[in-house]
Amino acid sequence: MDPIVVLTYAYAGADLLGSLLAANPELALTSGTGVLPLCEQAAITWRRAEGRDGPPSALALTSMRALTGSVITLLLAREGKPRWCEIATAQPGYAESFLRAYPGTRFLCLHRNCVDVIRLALRANPWGLADPEFGPFADAFPGYSAAALAAYWVAHTKPMLEFEAAHPGACRRVRYEDLNPLPGSLPADLAAFLGLHQQPTATPDRGDQHPGQGPGTAEVPFGQLPLPLMSEVEDLLATLSYPPAS
Repeated sequence: MDPIVVLTYAYAGADLLGSLLAANPELALTSGTGVLPLCEQAAITWRRAEGRDGPPSALALTSMRALTGSVITLLLAREGKPRWCEIATAQPGYAESFLRAYPGTRFLCLHRNCVDVIRLALRANPWGLADPEFGPFADAFPGYSAAALAAYWVAHTKPMLEFEAAHPGACRRVRYEDLNPLPGSLPADLAAFLGLHQQPTATPDRGDQHPGQGPGTAEVPFGQLPLPLMSEVEDLLATLSYPPAS
């Protein structure tokens, strides 16, 4: 059965969407297995070995599927489920190679308002951004955590939107905020897109926020952001139908 991949980033609310997907008995839900980066690395290796640019050759695709397919088979056997579903925070560019190897893959691109991502991350990291995932951004904006987090959000959101636009038949956009009111089941249109039978579920885990509360109302110090970065944030918020940040 064709894989499902949730493309997302830190503090976007993957726990909530993951709990909705994990409740389906068809799905073996995993996170951060490294299968997508493995597929990308195999594609790069084959391009170098063959001395060619562009899409992978038929031989390269066969090799990529053999390499990643054995890992996916192991994950399915471990979970005892027929269909693999991965939550991935890898760069969206990795999804391109995976889609070439597995053209039937369905992608859910999970977004969240930049303002709330920054609030949640600042709350979780009051003494600085210790997570290695934020390292390059913290280095670019030393002492300005809000700016680093905004740059991180832009660096993931922009290529995710580009991937959605390039592969509309394989992707569905999901906003965390649109999942919040649901009583523990996937929206019908998402279930249909994924080819899943709806199952009654328990109340989903909201993971990265306190039960019954949003991320809070503390003001985000957007004054830390350089004007070009702030402009990018506002443009992407508008594309995702979020209100302006300032």
